[in-house]
Amino acid sequence: MVGAYDFPTLIQELHSELNQDGERWERAHEIVRGKLDSPYEFLEWAKRDRHWSFTLAEVMGGVCAKPADLAHRLLMAILEELREEQQLVTPISD
Repeated sequence: MVGAYDFPTLIQELHSELNQDGERWERAHEIVRGKLDSPYEFLEWAKRDRHWSFTLAEVMGGVCAKPADLAHRLLMAILEELREEQQLVTPISD
Protein backbone atom coordinates (compact mmCIF):
# COMPACT_ATOMS: atom_id res chain seq x y z
CA MET A 1 0.00 0.00 0.00
CA VAL A 2 1.51 3.32 -1.08
CA GLY A 3 1.76 5.86 1.69
CA ALA A 4 1.95 3.32 4.49
CA TYR A 5 5.69 3.83 4.90
CA ASP A 6 7.40 6.82 6.48
CA PHE A 7 10.26 7.23 4.03
CA PRO A 8 11.45 10.63 5.33
CA THR A 9 11.97 9.05 8.75
CA LEU A 10 13.74 6.06 7.19
CA ILE A 11 16.06 8.42 5.32
CA GLN A 12 16.85 10.43 8.46
CA GLU A 13 17.46 7.30 10.52
CA LEU A 14 19.80 5.86 7.90
CA HIS A 15 21.59 9.18 7.53
CA SER A 16 22.16 9.35 11.29
CA GLU A 17 23.27 5.73 11.45
CA LEU A 18 25.75 6.11 8.59
CA ASN A 19 27.20 9.29 10.07
CA GLN A 20 28.12 7.63 13.36
CA ASP A 21 31.52 6.70 11.94
CA GLY A 22 33.33 6.48 8.62
CA GLU A 23 33.33 2.69 8.56
CA ARG A 24 29.56 2.63 8.22
CA TRP A 25 29.76 4.59 4.96
CA GLU A 26 32.01 1.86 3.60
CA ARG A 27 29.18 -0.60 4.23
CA ALA A 28 26.39 1.80 3.21
CA HIS A 29 25.15 -0.26 0.26
CA GLU A 30 24.84 -3.34 2.44
CA ILE A 31 23.05 -1.41 5.20
CA VAL A 32 20.64 0.26 2.77
CA ARG A 33 19.72 -3.02 1.08
CA GLY A 34 18.78 -4.44 4.47
CA LYS A 35 16.56 -1.49 5.40
CA LEU A 36 14.50 -0.86 2.27
CA ASP A 37 11.70 -3.40 2.48
CA SER A 38 9.37 -1.78 -0.04
CA PRO A 39 11.33 -0.55 -3.06
CA TYR A 40 8.27 -0.06 -5.29
CA GLU A 41 6.52 2.10 -2.72
CA PHE A 42 9.74 4.04 -2.20
CA LEU A 43 9.95 4.83 -5.92
CA GLU A 44 6.32 5.94 -5.96
CA TRP A 45 6.93 8.17 -2.94
CA ALA A 46 10.04 9.69 -4.56
CA LYS A 47 8.12 10.45 -7.77
CA ARG A 48 5.67 12.53 -5.76
CA ASP A 49 8.24 14.19 -3.49
CA ARG A 50 9.08 17.70 -4.69
CA HIS A 51 12.77 17.51 -3.73
CA TRP A 52 13.71 13.87 -4.29
CA SER A 53 11.90 13.51 -7.62
CA PHE A 54 14.82 15.40 -9.20
CA THR A 55 17.30 12.97 -7.65
CA LEU A 56 15.18 10.10 -8.95
CA ALA A 57 15.35 11.57 -12.45
CA GLU A 58 19.15 11.78 -12.20
CA VAL A 59 19.44 8.18 -10.99
CA MET A 60 17.13 6.98 -13.76
CA GLY A 61 19.71 8.23 -16.25
CA GLY A 62 21.83 5.22 -15.35
CA VAL A 63 21.17 1.62 -16.28
CA CYS A 64 19.20 -0.46 -13.78
CA ALA A 65 17.98 -3.97 -14.44
CA LYS A 66 15.20 -4.00 -11.85
CA PRO A 67 13.05 -1.45 -10.03
CA ALA A 68 14.42 -2.73 -6.71
CA ASP A 69 17.96 -1.86 -7.88
CA LEU A 70 16.75 1.59 -8.90
CA ALA A 71 15.20 2.09 -5.46
CA HIS A 72 18.43 1.14 -3.71
CA ARG A 73 20.46 3.42 -5.99
CA LEU A 74 18.04 6.24 -5.30
CA LEU A 75 18.23 5.78 -1.54
CA MET A 76 22.03 5.79 -1.72
CA ALA A 77 21.97 8.95 -3.86
CA ILE A 78 19.69 10.64 -1.33
CA LEU A 79 21.94 9.66 1.56
CA GLU A 80 25.04 10.81 -0.29
CA GLU A 81 23.40 14.13 -1.11
CA LEU A 82 22.47 14.63 2.54
CA ARG A 83 26.02 13.76 3.55
CA GLU A 84 27.46 16.32 1.13
CA GLU A 85 25.04 18.98 2.40
CA GLN A 86 26.02 18.22 5.97
CA GLN A 87 29.72 18.49 5.13
CA LEU A 88 29.12 21.90 3.60
CA VAL A 89 27.44 23.32 6.70
CA THR A 90 29.56 21.59 9.33
CA PRO A 91 32.75 23.52 10.15
CA ILE A 92 35.97 21.55 9.86
CA SER A 93 37.63 21.09 13.23
CA ASP A 94 41.43 21.09 13.51
